[in-house]
Amino acid sequence: MAHESEYDDALVTLLELIWGEGYMAPGGEGNVMKIAEGLEMRDKRVLDIGCGIGGPAMFLARNYGANVVGTDLEPQLLELVEKRDAVEDLQAASVLRK
Repeated sequence: MAHESEYDDALVTLLELIWGEGYMAPGGEGNVMKIAEGLEMRDKRVLDIGCGIGGPAMFLARNYGANVVGTDLEPQLLELVEKRDAVEDLQAASVLRK
């Protein structure tokens, strides 16, 4: 049985309008900062399971110097992460595919 994606471009755009660029759920950068508070992440590997479109991964890479590896079941979402990573030239948010 083939996997059907839940997230078309229109839905991803809508979710980003609601939650902020790179985010598909509540919380945003403020929530990521609360989680990361007090943690030393510079040059540490962080695994983001269910990374979606990469907002938290990019934030950790950009602001904390983390080397983030993201994985998600939706291949088209991973493609968006890779495009954003290339635009930001972070080279810190890698993507794992199945």
